[in-house]
Amino acid sequence: MNERQADTGKTIQSIETMIRLLDVIRRRESVGVTELANEVGRSKSTVHHYLRTLELYDCLEKSDGTYQLGLRFLTYGGQARFRQRIYQLAKSDVDQLAAETGEQVRLVVERGGHGIAIYQAEGEHLDYPRSYVGSVDELHCTAAGKAFLAALSPDRVAELLAETELVGYTENTITDKDVLLEELEQIRSREVAYDDEERTEGIRCVAVAITSRSGELLGAISVSGPTDRLTDERFRSKIPSQLQNIVGVVEINTTYSDWADTV
Repeated sequence: MNERQADTGKTIQSIETMIRLLDVIRRRESVGVTELANEVGRSKSTVHHYLRTLELYDCLEKSDGTYQLGLRFLTYGGQARFRQRIYQLAKSDVDQLAAETGEQVRLVVERGGHGIAIYQAEGEHLDYPRSYVGSVDELHCTAAGKAFLAALSPDRVAELLAETELVGYTENTITDKDVLLEELEQIRSREVAYDDEERTEGIRCVAVAITSRSGELLGAISVSGPTDRLTDERFRSKIPSQLQNIVGVVEINTTYSDWADTV
């Protein structure tokens, strides 16, 4: 039983199965019935019934015998994002930072021990996005994720690390919890988190957490780019400075918004 099940008590098994199927499809982008049945441990006929129902309601699309997520989820996701106050407050600043740096800039929030990109903007240097809105990232190997961990309470960090396997994606990924905890202390001190080819070879990323005046973690903004453009000077100095300036503006706007709501 996972933490959410323990917190909410009884759950509906059929809905759990559906969510598991959707998670596999999201992760693999396109997958067939046999692969799905093997991964979730259900019969092919049962899985096919789920898929047919989801397809009927435009939640899935079928092409060449495989299934992909349908556009109906865009409706749900778009409404969910619109309700996020940090999206409303930070969107224009993310656009500005992308224009200034020429790189990909993302606004990320933490949910359920993962980072979820709710907005991103591409600078002039990008021919195509390296990720998409709604992408889900682990915390230990991304700049935004480590910025989140550094901003959370020690008890919450301990809970997350107890539930998380520190998967190694490159030779630079931190897979030792003690080493990760040491880095989190450094991030708290400098208020900037780095991903130096830890999630993807050839890609560097810098992130800064966004907090409210009461210390609540609201999200993080990250800037990522290839190592040939994010040279040491840009990676360690120039972009972190630009990023901290932008996050400072967002936090001021957040404070003003909080104050305006009370008037």
